[in-house]
Amino acid sequence: MPLKLRPATPADAPALTDILHRAKGSWGYPEDKMAEYREHWRISEAAIKSLQVTVAERGGNPVGFSGVSPLADDTLLIDFLFIAPEAQGQGVGSLLLTRAEDHARARGLTRLYLESDAHAGGYYEKHGFRTISSRPSEMSPGKDIPMMEKFLSPAVHEIETLDITLSPEPWPFETQNRAAIDAHFEEARKRIPLLWNGRTLKLTDYHFENGTFTGTCRECSYAAFLAWRDWGAPDPTAFNFFGSAILRSSDGALLYGVMSERTATAGQIYPPGGNLDPTDLAPDGKVDVTGATYRELEEETGIAKDCVEAACSLVVFDGPRIAVIQVFDTGIPAEELRERIVRHSLATGEQELADMRILRSRQDLEDPAIVPFARSAGAYLLP
Repeated sequence: MPLKLRPATPADAPALTDILHRAKGSWGYPEDKMAEYREHWRISEAAIKSLQVTVAERGGNPVGFSGVSPLADDTLLIDFLFIAPEAQGQGVGSLLLTRAEDHARARGLTRLYLESDAHAGGYYEKHGFRTISSRPSEMSPGKDIPMMEKFLSPAVHEIETLDITLSPEPWPFETQNRAAIDAHFEEARKRIPLLWNGRTLKLTDYHFENGTFTGTCRECSYAAFLAWRDWGAPDPTAFNFFGSAILRSSDGALLYGVMSERTATAGQIYPPGGNLDPTDLAPDGKVDVTGATYRELEEETGIAKDCVEAACSLVVFDGPRIAVIQVFDTGIPAEELRERIVRHSLATGEQELADMRILRSRQDLEDPAIVPFARSAGAYLLP
């Protein structure tokens, strides 16, 4: 059964409290201490409503959870991170920590903070945290509770070299979860009949340093990608890697697309772009991300390669998404550019774009429909 991540609901409170108590007890605390802990510590419905609580589950049964909340202008507090004893050592905690980092970046926060269990400091150190202070443990007299922090690297970087190859090996997530993936796609098609289960490429390994991005993709079905995305990206070694085009008008505005109801991302706002697929392979076998970006730009907006001038290239790290963004200067005023693109989209059979959003300042990025990678890129480019 595949691991899935989802937001908690108030109905999860008893199951999460059970995990909380059993996970705490797995450290071997004396029973009298655990009795006090169980009496005073529970996951309430109010806590679930006030925190960002993420549940990890298998077969519909919760096996772990995290709870986070903003602590300051730059900090995300990890209030809870507990894994059921039977699920420990399987990477569930690491995945929840990774998604906490994603949540912080999506909110523009740069630091994580937590108070560890007296026995868990080494675990968090392996995940990049460092102890900044401590206090005595009430559960383990003579031991200290480490108070720990982790600073996050910037999300946006300029990129100079891109080198992506294709592995002939299948994606293990797809082969191991094929039946569940097929069932998930059939349910998705009931909601969006136009969904097509084509072939796509997903990044499964990468390295970025000094402006050079290298990586390896694997081919998979769109159904596998959709399930992975909808289940909270449970394979942390894989990334939705894609090219994206930010159009910049002659008056300095950025234009993002508003996705139509015909798409799987209806209502979301982000620059034109799309999934990589096997047709994006160059004659030398490399994945041509730049060529794919030009193709998607013309298909979605009607703006051809010879109508734009390439400016800077960016890579944006957005949790399970990694976007390679090419900024294009158009020489066309924003309103005229928007009208031209909307006319094109309405004339196509796909009608992927319902509208184009004009962004002139960072204040324009506050709309929650703008996806995090697009918000990060916009904040990097706009005054």
